[in-house]
Amino acid sequence: MAKNKSKAVHAIKIKHNAPFSQKIKKKEQKGQKQRRVGGFKSLAKFDVSRIKNKEKRIQILERKQNEQKKTKKMERKEKEANPDREKLGPLTIDDKRELDENFVFDEDDQEELQNEELIDEFQNYFQEGQDPKIIITTSERPSRQLFDFLKDVKDVFGPETHYWPRKQFSIKEIQEYSINKGYTELLVFREHRKEVSQLIYVHLPAGPTYKFKLTNYTPCDEIHHHGRFTDHNPELILNHFNTKVGRRVGRGLAALFPSKPQFRGRRVVTFHNQRDFIFFRHHRYMFQEEGQKVALQELGPRFTLQLKQLKLGLFNDDGEIEFEARDDYYVKRTAAFL
Repeated sequence: MAKNKSKAVHAIKIKHNAPFSQKIKKKEQKGQKQRRVGGFKSLAKFDVSRIKNKEKRIQILERKQNEQKKTKKMERKEKEANPDREKLGPLTIDDKRELDENFVFDEDDQEELQNEELIDEFQNYFQEGQDPKIIITTSERPSRQLFDFLKDVKDVFGPETHYWPRKQFSIKEIQEYSINKGYTELLVFREHRKEVSQLIYVHLPAGPTYKFKLTNYTPCDEIHHHGRFTDHNPELILNHFNTKVGRRVGRGLAALFPSKPQFRGRRVVTFHNQRDFIFFRHHRYMFQEEGQKVALQELGPRFTLQLKQLKLGLFNDDGEIEFEARDDYYVKRTAAFL
């Protein structure tokens, strides 16, 4: 009998065709990858440099440029069709600013506010034209950097500005001395880590007292093409001091300068309030071509003030606090109090 020879059986791998739904899913994923590269509805804000393939990058760049040309052409046509249409620019933070109800005054209250200002602490300056007499001092053990700052600032206010060495005197003692000698303003500049950081301004003899944070100081020598100013009394510009507290601050800053400017000197001092940051700038305007054109030359210095406290009375008095900046006041960038 013939013996049955057993044969080895090898398993064969059978390739099953993928289901139709999986094929569709792969095509969709492939299409999404393609759309990520060049399938945006608008390429205006697309960063072409992210594409590593040079040919694809050039292709997308051409599409982006063509789209920009079409957009400009459509804007030009709309402008020609509506020439009287006003151009609306983007909204800035100043346009969105929120004023606190406790500090804003309406037009109906302006007359009442002006009557109060006729009898406030600055009436001698605004009503009688009294020129300021200023005494300047520093914190204890001032550094060389603080003295450099005083050299730039001292002559800005006017000829009746004098420096008093701090030594071991307290602010209260300097305050009493200043009142006895007929000074009208006391300025105390403080520093932190050899940088000017604070200004205490006391209006004499009865207040009020201002405390400012001082930042972004730029010396005159570091301003490109800066000029040298003369002893003429400057003109004063106060911008955007629109609230009750802002008016109080503006009147206090105005009292630091002579009430009658000397226009021959062509000096201009500006305090520009923007989102409660008060920017100080000092310029000279120059006439060109027989008065047809005017140019500005910056004299310096530059610095920024931010009001931290406004108090009735002198420095050491327990007067009523009209304004004090808390930590939660400026959580919103649109909040404004001046």
